[in-house]
Amino acid sequence: MVSIDVRLKDEDVQILRAAVGKKLDRIEHDEFVFTNASSQAVRFVLGNAIFYLYSFTEPLDYYGAEEDVAVWSVEEKEYPLIADKSFVTTPIQEKISAIRIVQEHQRLFENAQQTYDVWVTRGIIIGFGDHELAFEKPVWFSEDIVIRKGYDLIEKFQPVEEICKAGKWKDGVTMECSREVVTL
Repeated sequence: MVSIDVRLKDEDVQILRAAVGKKLDRIEHDEFVFTNASSQAVRFVLGNAIFYLYSFTEPLDYYGAEEDVAVWSVEEKEYPLIADKSFVTTPIQEKISAIRIVQEHQRLFENAQQTYDVWVTRGIIIGFGDHELAFEKPVWFSEDIVIRKGYDLIEKFQPVEEICKAGKWKDGVTMECSREVVTL
């Protein structure tokens, strides 16, 4: 069985955990032209502290074929690759009450035998009490980070049922998907 884990690493989660209880001054992202997405990065500014949500592709096994798969990370450093980006600023000015990390577990079976066990971070939801700010990974291959604000944003994420049905599997191959939310 092949195991793939592209969830946020412990050090990424620690950066997010440290942000809970602090005031998020603003986020900086690509200008929204056709969609509400930022390519490869979003910058978070909390007073003097800055961190980034990155989405960079790397070659990985994607159910039997090598594909470029977007992998998320949360880091305090700015990579040269995004240094020349023309970010726009979205003021937030809210205290973070909680951060939820949305994880998906995808299991592929061939003739009832599990052949793949995959974990992926699907998104991050920052809570401000009565409203939220969400960042979602739309598909495996996209370096885009979809940004939404509002209420009950987990309901806006792509349903796991759609993810399971998205693959074109040969006869005898099935996929099971489930979602787990970790609250910091």
